[in-house]
Amino acid sequence: MGYGAVVKKIRQEKNMSLRQFGELVGFSHTAISKIEKEYSDKGKEKLQVPIDTLKQICDRSNYCFKKFLEEAGYIKETK
Repeated sequence: MGYGAVVKKIRQEKNMSLRQFGELVGFSHTAISKIEKEYSDKGKEKLQVPIDTLKQICDRSNYCFKKFLEEAGYIKETK
């Protein structure tokens, strides 16, 4: 699962709209939408989201960053 799918999963687990989730994590709803899609407005270029942005989303939504990195495929799952 990519980073966008994990962000969407976090938002949906909190039963929040894009706008509500954006307010919670400190980004606009349009930015959250782009992050979830992982592509630019035109859908041609894959977004390169800074790791600090993803960490902020996790921190402000009380989601374990390590778990996020594992689910998004950045690191291998540890047991």
